[in-house]
Amino acid sequence: SECVDIWVGLGMLSNPQFNPLWNASCELLGCTYEQACNYLVSANVDDGSCEWTSCTVHGCTYANADNYSSLATHDDGTCTFEGTSCETDFDNDGAVATSDLLIFLADYGEICLD
Repeated sequence: SECVDIWVGLGMLSNPQFNPLWNASCELLGCTYEQACNYLVSANVDDGSCEWTSCTVHGCTYANADNYSSLATHDDGTCTFEGTSCETDFDNDGAVATSDLLIFLADYGEICLD
């Protein structure tokens, strides 16, 4: 086939010593999911090797937080907001949302002592 002729003609790419993923059917095995840590852009057949956790960086992903991490890919709930102008943002995540309401309702009816 044309594909085999091209790969063989290139020599180095079809040499298993230099490219162990090449085979005569022109399939390049590897991880084909772009979101995976080991995504292989040149793979055209998924080999089931995709790995999802080694590139996950836990941290604060809210850009307005004091401890924002531009490297974080997964928010771990550790964001801090000093001097927030939003008094009802009880969980300090930069937004008033359902979680804030749940915090409020959990304390509703408590008697506050001075």
